[in-house]
Amino acid sequence: MTSLKQLEQQKAELDLKITQSMEMLKKMDLDLEHARLRQKAIEQGTTEIMAVMEKYNLTQEDIFPSNTPRIGMIKHKESQTLAEMRQYFNRR
Repeated sequence: MTSLKQLEQQKAELDLKITQSMEMLKKMDLDLEHARLRQKAIEQGTTEIMAVMEKYNLTQEDIFPSNTPRIGMIKHKESQTLAEMRQYFNRR
């Protein structure tokens, strides 16, 4: 049969586990609340950015230009001139 001391020790261990679980739960709740606030701020910022884009008729490319060269957008005559310039300077 278990003695009173063993039962008290088991109770103390269980109380410790309960306390640790409650602390973990509080931390998780706090982390979840921070994540909700962060998501709300992101959504609000996105809405404001979209409103500015619409107001000034901007595209995503206007705000975040890509680093890729726009060779396809050069007119044919200009691209020929550029090719001639490259040939000229590469021969030197």
